[in-house]
Amino acid sequence: MFTSLSFRQGIKHAMGIPAVGLGSSMFAFGAYLKSSGFDLFQSFASSFFTFALPGQFVMAETLVAGGTLLNIFLAVFLTNARLYPMTVNLIPVIRHPYYPKWKYYILAHFIAVTAWFNMFAIHKTLPQEEKFDYFLGLGGFLWINSVLCTVLGFLISDFVSHKILVGLVFINPMYFLVMTISNLVEKKLITSILLGSFFSILLFYIMPDWSIVISGLLAGTIGFFIFRKETNDQ
Repeated sequence: MFTSLSFRQGIKHAMGIPAVGLGSSMFAFGAYLKSSGFDLFQSFASSFFTFALPGQFVMAETLVAGGTLLNIFLAVFLTNARLYPMTVNLIPVIRHPYYPKWKYYILAHFIAVTAWFNMFAIHKTLPQEEKFDYFLGLGGFLWINSVLCTVLGFLISDFVSHKILVGLVFINPMYFLVMTISNLVEKKLITSILLGSFFSILLFYIMPDWSIVISGLLAGTIGFFIFRKETNDQ
């Protein structure tokens, strides 16, 4: 598994833009944790056990604000709920009878937006029996890279200006935006994006706190029903 060619190819895919995009945000997060009074072990553990940057920020901010354990649990649970449909979506794509079920539970820890997005950009070109090892290399490398960048950001944050750290936070969202646009080749994706944009602008003036969540649900649901027959025929 760790010596297979597909595993090494997954690592090679993760190197470069995916690692830099995610790592830069994790670096800034490590600096944020230090400025907020967290210690080195807490910074390390945050990325090691969670590996979901929005949820990590919510957890840290809720702790700093004096939130209870229940507050933190609910906030992180809702923030990271997006990982559940991503996992449900990806596991059948990489599943192969050769691998026992318990290995997929370990692999699920590496499913974050960057790894998920990059896997779907390449998976159709891979033989089914190679997809598990490939994603293990891809997601595993991004996870290790994120942990190291979080610790590095914590350690050298005093030597980096605040403006640079703020800029680093936005590298990964911009990378997602470019990846999303580059993959808009299917009608259902284009339709869902356009519907989501429309509803988010409209609902922002009605319920700004919930506009993004509701517009996403509406766009995805409408897109599903519009293209349901087309999907079933494939």
